[in-house]
Amino acid sequence: MIPDYFRGKKVPEHIRNKTQLIAWALEQTYIEDDWKAITNWEMVVELGSHRFGGIIHNLRKEGYKIVTVKGTKKGHNLYYCEELPSGTASYL
Repeated sequence: MIPDYFRGKKVPEHIRNKTQLIAWALEQTYIEDDWKAITNWEMVVELGSHRFGGIIHNLRKEGYKIVTVKGTKKGHNLYYCEELPSGTASYL
């Protein structure tokens, strides 16, 4: 199930699967100055993706430069996008 909103911003209607949803959310961390890194908790609870690690792996293979930062607590990680793929359609 794709959520209607994430962090108060409406999820675009063309997003149909979790890969597109996570790519869109990560793209927001790249283009929006006020969007902070996405936590693994948000990936699971807010975006509904329990297997986000595989999605991030595949997005990296597509050319997304996604940075993982270890949080202060064990098992807490943050993700943000430093670079979008060139020559491919983004999920914006």
